[in-house]
Amino acid sequence: MERDAARTLPQAAGLSERALSLNVTSKSLGLPGLRIGWITCRDRALLSRLERAKHYTTICNSAPSEVLARIALKARTTILDRNRALIAANLPLFDTFFTEHPGLFQWQAPDGGCVAYPRYLGHDGVEKFCTRLAEEAGVLLLPASIYRSELTPTPTDRFRIGIGRAHPEEGIQTPTAAGWVTMPAVPRACSARTTCARPKRGPAGAESRPPR
Repeated sequence: MERDAARTLPQAAGLSERALSLNVTSKSLGLPGLRIGWITCRDRALLSRLERAKHYTTICNSAPSEVLARIALKARTTILDRNRALIAANLPLFDTFFTEHPGLFQWQAPDGGCVAYPRYLGHDGVEKFCTRLAEEAGVLLLPASIYRSELTPTPTDRFRIGIGRAHPEEGIQTPTAAGWVTMPAVPRACSARTTCARPKRGPAGAESRPPR
């Protein structure tokens, strides 16, 4: 889901007969609870192999989820417009926060989707930073190592933050109220209590890969 609908990228399956396009309802549609996804491919033989492999891991999908997913797909233009508007309204708030803490974070707003991976510049490292936040302040940030893969190098200084939750104003603030006056400032928007770490309203985007 690109922020500018005019810059929407084509599906890979539309570009090559051998390409796969994987889509889910939990990202741009903001419906992770449905747990519905699908693969598109023009290679019928490959699709048949994927279907047989799926039967070894899953008996069937939830029928109510499939019905709700179908309703959402039919209304996808309305849903995507709403979610783009949420992100457009939220981004200036995140831009302001990270601009106020240039010594701790390097921030670049995403061109698409509702998940960003800022770089943490603190001397303690992002792993200790996230651990300390969780243990001492109950604030949840996911370091990039959570998404490590053997297929590609994993950044060692980034963390995941969602920008698709409605009304994040209360969460994005310097955490002085939480007693973190002497600690590095972090967006409480990623708190497990308030938070944008796993947005429940608006687009989800729960499992994007971090940029290198």
